[in-house]
This record gives sequence, structure tokens and C-alpha cells, in this order.
Amino acid sequence: MSAAQGAVKRVPNRWGEGQRLRQEILDAAGRLLEETGRPEDISLRAIAREAGVTAPAIYKHFKDKAELMWTLLDGVYESMAETLRAARRSAPAEDAWAGLRAVVDAYCRFALDEPRRYELLFRIGPTLSSSPEPARHPMGRVLDAWCEATVSYLDEARGMDATSDPDGRPDARQAAKLLWSGLHGQFGLWWNVSDVSEASELDELRDSLMSSLFGRK
Repeated sequence: MSAAQGAVKRVPNRWGEGQRLRQEILDAAGRLLEETGRPEDISLRAIAREAGVTAPAIYKHFKDKAELMWTLLDGVYESMAETLRAARRSAPAEDAWAGLRAVVDAYCRFALDEPRRYELLFRIGPTLSSSPEPARHPMGRVLDAWCEATVSYLDEARGMDATSDPDGRPDARQAAKLLWSGLHGQFGLWWNVSDVSEASELDELRDSLMSSLFGRK
């Protein structure tokens, strides 16, 4: 049974509960996206049916499907960014390397444990029309979390401003981009290339990436 087929009639919100309805619409769209993986296959009517509302009710919160989808995507990016920051906070404050490793481990768990949500970030986003707020792509939220972790470690390791480059290694922002793109590429191999079939290979690839970028595992 699909998510839409299993939808139940929604109890109407009381006055002042518009934000709750907005979130219910986003949650419904998210469920359908995780099921189909293709925004173009989901109509506003289907989202309304899944949320238990009429299609016109959606227009009270989103001007069109593109805005709804971008809002949903932004929420997934924000969720991942907060997951990474929470992981860093869980490590000892005086050990920036442990904080960076905790961020890497949290990212890997997110990709492995929630592959459908992970796909929302990298496979669904590029299929959407231009963002209704082009000032900054929501991916920047996650990049900020990566940069915070790399800046903290490189400041500690170099004993200076991590934006400097005294030894030929990348600066903090470059390192953050290389680390994120390297991990993402490893998961691409994991899911799509038969030669990478054992989970232990992901651990080895991750350690090799960390060693290449930071000189330690």
C-alpha cells in the first residue's frame, strides 16, 4: 500500500494552528518523495491527499509546488547540519580531532541509516527548478557545519589561523569541501559499484581520505 493510499482524513486545525498544517503538508510531501524519489511524479493533489487536506489549502502556505519542494529540501539540509553540529558537541571540547571525527561518523551514519533522505539532498535537489530565494543554496547550511569542524581542528593542529596555508595543505574551507565531496563519492561507489561491496571497505576509504587531508586517521 502506498503512503497516499494509507492516508487518513486529517482533523482540522483550530484557529492559530496554521504552522502545524504547513508542517503536515511538508511531512506528507516528504513521505511521498521518499516513496517515489521523483518530484516530477508527485502532484500537489497527491500531497494534499496524503496530508488529508484539499489542494487549495496548500496554496495558503506555498505559492506553488516548487516552493514547497525547496522548503522541504531546506529542512532536510538543516536537519543534517544540526546532526553534524550535535555530533561535534558530543565530543570532548578540548579535542578538536575527536570533534571532526564525530562529524564524519555522524554523516556516514546519516547516509547509511537514512538513504532516502540522503537522496533528497543530492538526487532530488538538482531536478527542481531554480530556488525561489536564490541568495544561497540550502546546501550551504551543511557546508557551514563542515567548515566549523575543520576550522576548529586545523586551528588546533597548526596553532594559527586555519585560513592560512603554511605547509601546502588546503585551508579549512577547501578541506571541508574535499572531505564532504570525498565521503559523498565513497557512498556513490558503495551503492553503485560492485567492487565496493563490504562495509569494512567504506571504513578503509574514510580513513584513507582523512589521512590524505589531515595527515592522521
